[in-house]
Amino acid sequence: MLSGEETPLSPQRVIGSLNRILREPAVVIADAGTATPYVTRYLRLNHERSRFIIPRAYGGLGYAIPGVVGAWLARPEAMPIGLFGDGSMGMSCGELETLVRYKVPAVLIHFNNGSFGWIKTLQKIHSESRFLSVDFKALDMSRVAAAFGLRSFRAETPPQLEDSLAAAFADGGPCFIDVVTRPIEERIPPVYSWLKDTGIDPLSQDPY
Repeated sequence: MLSGEETPLSPQRVIGSLNRILREPAVVIADAGTATPYVTRYLRLNHERSRFIIPRAYGGLGYAIPGVVGAWLARPEAMPIGLFGDGSMGMSCGELETLVRYKVPAVLIHFNNGSFGWIKTLQKIHSESRFLSVDFKALDMSRVAAAFGLRSFRAETPPQLEDSLAAAFADGGPCFIDVVTRPIEERIPPVYSWLKDTGIDPLSQDPY
């Protein structure tokens, strides 16, 4: 799953690619929503001074983009990396201008599935797939980021994802990668209570 070739790309595949390229000290910030379960289950920090941060106490969307600015100011020697979904992007995309103005060397990875994925998955599990106010157009957000002045990429296939990550990590940022991903409600994410509620043994899933 972390090395799958299917399209749209699975969120696990995105984290798998990040694991393979991430070596230097980094602060990885995952927004509430789509990115969180995959980061907490699959991310591998390959440097002893790397850390990851998630806003799970209240789960407010829009955290990651401004969060990478704070991470960089606190630890300028560590690469700031932000992961987030469509809802988060819509709520804080104006902060892309801040990254450009301050030349924050961040790599931003956008999980583009055209929905509030976390909420939609909860509606699938608990509301018999009666979806309400969770879907919208899956736009090309690389163009939005480019308009703010970031170097931007769009990844729809595994080779495009690998090439985009390699270029972004080599660039010095800020860089934005718009990754077209599979809707997360199609395969229940690795959230313990969700897997139990759908009759799946949470401890049986091998991430590799």
